[in-house]
Amino acid sequence: MTSTYCLMLQNICQIGPGQQLRTLLGLTMMVILTGLLFLGFIVEHWMAGQAGHLPKPIIWAEPGSVIALHTPVIIWCQGSWEAQEYRLFKEQNGYPWDTKFPLDTRNKAKFNIQQMTTNYAGIYKCYYRSTVGDSEHSDVLELVVTGAHEKPSLSVWPSTNVTSGVSIAFTCSSYMGFGRFILIQEGKHHLSWTLDSQHQASQPFHATFVLTAATLNHNGTFTCYGSYRNEPQVWSTSSDPLDLMVSETKDPSPTASEDDSIDKTPTHTEDEAPASHHQGQTVENLIRMALAALVLVTLVMLLLETWTFKHVEQDATRR
Repeated sequence: MTSTYCLMLQNICQIGPGQQLRTLLGLTMMVILTGLLFLGFIVEHWMAGQAGHLPKPIIWAEPGSVIALHTPVIIWCQGSWEAQEYRLFKEQNGYPWDTKFPLDTRNKAKFNIQQMTTNYAGIYKCYYRSTVGDSEHSDVLELVVTGAHEKPSLSVWPSTNVTSGVSIAFTCSSYMGFGRFILIQEGKHHLSWTLDSQHQASQPFHATFVLTAATLNHNGTFTCYGSYRNEPQVWSTSSDPLDLMVSETKDPSPTASEDDSIDKTPTHTEDEAPASHHQGQTVENLIRMALAALVLVTLVMLLLETWTFKHVEQDATRR
């Protein structure tokens, strides 16, 4: 192929101006076609490599994983463009809870729940099937329903208005006999913490969440929920909200960070849909862009060649 290009370049100077332009256009077309063939080889090689390893799917819920009773929710499963079928599993079920074909994008599927009930609460996983086999299972999605029981009460000691560095305690309580309580700080972090309940005779079931040192990050609204131990994803109605105001102390002293308060590990965080979770998808997009660019250049060159040919014919006719 290279020798052909060189031979054509040597002959260009021996022909007329119109024919020179046509020859250059033809040479450009050959370069473009060679590039397309090379790109096709790269795509084929990449697909062969991908066949041996299917990306792990990602699962999430929209608008979130904590859903009020009778509210619609969508469970998303995102995998690979090779997916032909997506399957959703619910914990304690030995068979797929639901099966969906991929959307037009082919790399994800959605599972609609029209109205959230206690039956839908639980632990979910998903995977997808392709011509080369099945993918591994996704990480777990804990789908929670709220509003299934009466609301608990939430209080704070010593006050809802404190200075930074002060130790405070939230108490969530109820006579419903809940086995555990969940405290949530609303806002951008949407963090939650869970404690087993305590009970004494003639006293309500309760749990006390201690902040060893309040910081400005604790400014915001807090609520709590109760749940039974045998139904950890079925929560009560939210307690009445409690607004905590933390102000800076005049004598700044080292205070514990937010991570040192209440609990080391929050049990829930606000779900975020993945933007670009697989390197394979990036490669696919680059390949599509390259192909589109090559096709566009090819069309432009064809149009230019047609216009040049007509222009040369017109010049020849005038002569």
